[in-house]
Amino acid sequence: MPGMSDAQRADLSTAVEQLARAAARGMLKLDGAAEPRSDLPESDRRQLWLAELTALLAIRDSAEQLAASAALSAAQHGADYPAIGDAAGMTRQGARRKWPGLAGLSDERQRKLAWWHRRGDQFAQCVRAVLTTSAQSPRLDILRARFAEIEQASPAQRIDAFDLALVDAHTVAVSDPVPADPAGVRASGLLAALTADAYVAMNSHPLLLARADLACGTGDCRSAPIVELWRPDSGHRPVPACRAHAVEALGQPATRIVAAYQPDVALSVFAEAQGHD
Repeated sequence: MPGMSDAQRADLSTAVEQLARAAARGMLKLDGAAEPRSDLPESDRRQLWLAELTALLAIRDSAEQLAASAALSAAQHGADYPAIGDAAGMTRQGARRKWPGLAGLSDERQRKLAWWHRRGDQFAQCVRAVLTTSAQSPRLDILRARFAEIEQASPAQRIDAFDLALVDAHTVAVSDPVPADPAGVRASGLLAALTADAYVAMNSHPLLLARADLACGTGDCRSAPIVELWRPDSGHRPVPACRAHAVEALGQPATRIVAAYQPDVALSVFAEAQGHD
């Protein structure tokens, strides 16, 4: 990656100085022409330089935050630590120490995009149905605002807005009171299944999905579980369930799928419970 030339660095330095000086004038409520001239009283010049110092340090802090955001976005779009270190003028190890946790984000972003392309329309329709059929609640208001952000976001920003909406949608689906009408019950249950499938499809840690040591939590059933349920008779603690017992339990309106152990399995189980293929 090509670096900045000396001329570009000089231009950037001048721009930063002008920005800091303008901020200093604003802090001191001075007119646009005021600057640390030699003919100003010593006390005025001192205050201007101190204000400019404050502004420059604020710019430095903002630049650090923006640099971290740029490193994160670069990683999400495929940059590895050697490339990030090169852009930052440091070693790969230095970049990893400064911004840990960036490895693999490109793969994670691609998984999110793939899920959104397959299920985004269904997710949007389901959220609209829940917003229409559920009773008002603070969590529902948060989801409504978050969903509006998705609809207003540009395509490039939509996946980041979706991350937050997914959390809020999952919370509404599994925590809000069960709707009174059948359409609301179905929409809420479908939203829970959709979010459960979304999480497992986007998970970047396959070991978290291994459930070889678990069995279905219904009676003495030893079948392998494929989902986790919140059921009224379990105190709303997640209970592993095989397909047959998950389908049976979902006949109760308050039962929700809260986690899935394989991609798309939650939607499949929910569809079977609803009598759809």
